[in-house]
Amino acid sequence: MNTTPGVGGNDWFRARFGDAGPAVVAALTRAGRSAHETSADTKATSGLRTDEPYGATFWQVLALNVVEELADIQGVRTIRPKGSRFHLPVVNGTTLYAAKCASQSGPEANRLVIRWSQFRDELLSDIERRPEEYLPLTEWQDERETEPLASPASEDEAVVLVAYVASDRAGLERIHIGDGYLDESGSVIWIHNEELPVEVTLDVDAAEGTRESRRFDEAPMRSLDMNVREDDDIAAGSQ
Repeated sequence: MNTTPGVGGNDWFRARFGDAGPAVVAALTRAGRSAHETSADTKATSGLRTDEPYGATFWQVLALNVVEELADIQGVRTIRPKGSRFHLPVVNGTTLYAAKCASQSGPEANRLVIRWSQFRDELLSDIERRPEEYLPLTEWQDERETEPLASPASEDEAVVLVAYVASDRAGLERIHIGDGYLDESGSVIWIHNEELPVEVTLDVDAAEGTRESRRFDEAPMRSLDMNVREDDDIAAGSQ
């Protein structure tokens, strides 16, 4: 199995994914790299100078790749929430929602933007909101009673956000994962986040029978929706 040593084994990963944390990390990295390679090829083939072909391909391929790359993890299952165009993987009771960040995002975790939608807001509704979203007046807050936010509210219904920063020009720049949600402007608000590697390191000590790293073009050609859409997610995000 492709894993990156030292990533995916801390308390947060164990709470969300059990012993599968390192495998989840490697799978998410593979999914992102494959999505970037396929999207870059799509743009090159299109002959267009704009990034629409890249963005329109990335978020669709990413959604399919994440499910495919996590399929070999023991006990993984998929669900398709109402309003979602794609199935979402569930590992150890934790649902993973992967999204491409908008082009105006910075690579740092506190500068990510993902287009807000009712679906995303409801999907991430179990993530506890920061106090200032409910108490806009600072005089209403008592700092002496402030406690760290515990998220998600129910471990049995955890949903984690996986945010990919990528472009045709810069490649796959960053992958962030954690307990987070979107404010009304689409900015990602993290309660807890981790940064994943963008390169997969082959674990030479992996057990016999684990699968090898695959090229993006070894899988059957997928049917992607490349029609013109009014939703600006086609270039800046994912559904």
